[in-house]
Amino acid sequence: MNTVGMSLRALRVRGWVTILTLTSLALSVALPCAILRIRKQIEHALLQEGDSIDLVVGAKGSPLQLVLSTVHHLDMPTGNIPWRMVEEFKQDPRITQILPVGLGDNIAGFRIVGTDDHLQTWTHRDQRPLVSLAEGEWFSQDFEAVMGAEAAKRTGLNIGDRFVGSHGLIEAPGTAHDEFPYIVTGILEPKGDGTDSLVFTTIESVWKVHEEEQNVHNRMFGSGQQAANTELEITAVWLRLRSPGLRMWMREEINTRTEAMAAAPLDELHRLAKNLIRPAQDGLMAMAAAVIAVSVIAILSTLLQASQSRRKDWALLRILGAHPRELFWMVWLESFWMSLGSLLLGLLLAHAGIAAAQSLTDLSCLRGLEAWAFAQGEGWVLLIVFLFGTFSGLLPAMSSYRNSPLEERL
Repeated sequence: MNTVGMSLRALRVRGWVTILTLTSLALSVALPCAILRIRKQIEHALLQEGDSIDLVVGAKGSPLQLVLSTVHHLDMPTGNIPWRMVEEFKQDPRITQILPVGLGDNIAGFRIVGTDDHLQTWTHRDQRPLVSLAEGEWFSQDFEAVMGAEAAKRTGLNIGDRFVGSHGLIEAPGTAHDEFPYIVTGILEPKGDGTDSLVFTTIESVWKVHEEEQNVHNRMFGSGQQAANTELEITAVWLRLRSPGLRMWMREEINTRTEAMAAAPLDELHRLAKNLIRPAQDGLMAMAAAVIAVSVIAILSTLLQASQSRRKDWALLRILGAHPRELFWMVWLESFWMSLGSLLLGLLLAHAGIAAAQSLTDLSCLRGLEAWAFAQGEGWVLLIVFLFGTFSGLLPAMSSYRNSPLEERL
């Protein structure tokens, strides 16, 4: 007796029941696989961006907010610090690289970041450049801008095009600075991180825009003080130290002796992963485990129900000479095919879903994600689901093995 062929035919006979059962188990496979892949990407992206910076210095407040707002550009800044602090850091022998960051405006929701030419030479710990030009030139004058790959794509701006920024870090009507147009001089290579969605310009450009804003504010409210007489400020400054071991020393020094606050991006991001990302993932994985259990029970219920309706068919096969062992394998193979099919379909759904989300949405956590790459832990998910799925076929298989043709016909 061809047990493989008969098991497949049995599944085809129960067409819709088989499809619904297989789909439910496939969805239970797709959920944990997608969770593992996205969680790995989020942690990798956050830590990769933060590994190039020993300390970020900004206004006092939440260290995590400072890191998320000025390194990853996912939050609102804690405030501003005086420019003279940058000049003081330039005289500190413990510091090897300094990069100022000035925020305040946006173009179509993409943040305009004021900085200087040290951006061109800033690298990760493994010497990979933070940003690289794909085409055009770096900004060399005020109101010249270099677009991140995603920002250029979404806005449709090309080299030589002009645009105006809007006040604030999110797009809002009536806030455009029409008197300060920028010109695009370069477009960056896609990196799969937050820099893809930024627009870089000179720090002086940011100052000039907000100097005029302050002058208008002073005239409206009758203040005699002009912005030109106020102290220059920036949002934050990135620091690269001679040795990572200096982080704690300098952080404590800045936090206790100045009006600013220093935070170590890697420390804050590890804390974020430990206290928020991983517990959230554990909760989602627990839900996924419950879904898997329900789906396995559905397979068991389907096979048991089928076995009750097929007892006379098995009895007839036994009378025609089929061995109980052949009936056992025929029924167990049904659970095997459903488990195997659900694994393949579940993997396809998980990775195709991520790929579709990348193309249809603008979620920052999906930037640079290799949708078709396997995440650590996916193999265990597949093995566990496959084992539970195939084990669920043992009970109905044993029922068919013990089925007596004489009892059934009597």
